[in-house]
Amino acid sequence: MIRFLMALVFSSLLLSTSFAGDAHAQRNPGSFGIGVGSTLVSSGLSLKSFGGATSMQFTAGCWRSCDGLAASADLLVNLPALFSSEVLALAWNVGIGGAIGSEDDQFGTAVSLVGGIEFNFQALPIDVVLEWRPGLGVLPNRNLEFVEFGGHVRLYVW
Repeated sequence: MIRFLMALVFSSLLLSTSFAGDAHAQRNPGSFGIGVGSTLVSSGLSLKSFGGATSMQFTAGCWRSCDGLAASADLLVNLPALFSSEVLALAWNVGIGGAIGSEDDQFGTAVSLVGGIEFNFQALPIDVVLEWRPGLGVLPNRNLEFVEFGGHVRLYVW
C-alpha cells in the first residue's frame, strides 16, 4: 500500500512538472470561495481563501454523524496545474489540517494530511474539489484513518 501511494505521488509530481509549466489554478490571489464541503470530521459550510502559492480552507458544521458540531482548518500548498484549457483547469494541492468538535457531550480533535484535486471551471467562478484525507483522531480515542475522503463545491465571490 505504501509503495502504491509513493508511486502515485511521484507520478503526479512528474506529470505536473512535465505538462503544466508554472501555471497555478485559475484563481487569483486574494479570491474567496464559499460553499459546502466535508472533511475528516466536519461537514457543512466550506470557505477557502486563495492566496496564490498557499490557501486556507475552513469547514464548519456537523461532527461526523451530525450528532454534534465541528470545525476544521487546513493549510494548503497549491501545486502547478495538471491541465488547463479554456473550459477547465485541473489543479491540485497538498497540506495539513486540524479539527475540533463535540459529539454526545464529548470533546474531540483530529489532524489530517490533505491531497486534493480541483476542477476549476474557467467560465464560472466555481470549483469542485475531491480530497484524500488520511488522518489521526487524537481525542477522545486515538484512531488512524488511511481511507478518508472529503470534497467541496464552492462559488468564488471575489
